[in-house]
Amino acid sequence: MMIIGIILIPLFLFAVFIFFQFSFGKAGKTEEGKRILNASYGKAAPIYPIGWLLVEMYHRFIEPLSFSVYRDAMWVLILVTFIIIGFSLFRSRKAVLT
Repeated sequence: MMIIGIILIPLFLFAVFIFFQFSFGKAGKTEEGKRILNASYGKAAPIYPIGWLLVEMYHRFIEPLSFSVYRDAMWVLILVTFIIIGFSLFRSRKAVLT
């Protein structure tokens, strides 16, 4: 789990930086910016519930997970959700700027 954290944390920090830069900047306050924000939320919305369902199904039917593994899996899902939001904004922002 340590290796996954080492990989995800820099991506997460970059995504959060992009998210805050877009949300509090001029682009996030326009109608097109709000549309882009909503589209990025829509792309990331199913990640956490589907991931939670998969972790829960694995826990119930394949092998019981310890609390620490379950907790780590939930954190990975949260990080991946924010990463998807940030990279979606990054990609959409580049399309808007050009």
